[in-house]
Amino acid sequence: MDLFIFDFDDTLAITDSRVRVVRDGQDIWMTSREFAHFPVTSSDEIDFGDFMRASGTLIKDTVEIMEQAIMDGADVHIVTARAIAEPVTKFLEDQLGSAPPVAATAGSAGKVPWLENRLSTGDYERVVVFEDCEKNIRSLKDTVDQFNQANGTSVQYSAMCILPDQTMVQKEARWRREDLLTEWDFRNTVKNFLRKTW
Repeated sequence: MDLFIFDFDDTLAITDSRVRVVRDGQDIWMTSREFAHFPVTSSDEIDFGDFMRASGTLIKDTVEIMEQAIMDGADVHIVTARAIAEPVTKFLEDQLGSAPPVAATAGSAGKVPWLENRLSTGDYERVVVFEDCEKNIRSLKDTVDQFNQANGTSVQYSAMCILPDQTMVQKEARWRREDLLTEWDFRNTVKNFLRKTW
């Protein structure tokens, strides 16, 4: 069985939620994508309160891949760095009529233990990740590699990075080195990600 993992913010939807950083008495507001590259200092005060709600616009291409994976019988989950899952679930139910299970990990670091637990409870042949954060893509790949080494398994790992303009770039694949990556259009993405032969 395939395990599909979708990030939410900037992967399935462009939301208007912002991270608030207080630095030297000044408020700095930024998107989750901007925050991922922000050099946080120990004196910064970070407020994720705006992520207790979810509103915005769906990213059509990623949503269609998610819906196809569900129809194909894959084990599909949304794994978000948000602290609570309910706003994401409600947003998707309002927009799509239903939502796959949503795991809120309260920070990107929580995605690794979530995947470790999922791998230990399922019999997966492949993990397919859709993320906007390359750091998360790499840490989840490392998790699958470590699981394979520890258990003598050969779970495959693939990942697509969602860029700020909502296009996708393949970052990890069974037969490609990272320095040979190319950007795929949506038709090729769907065809190759949902086929068993690549």
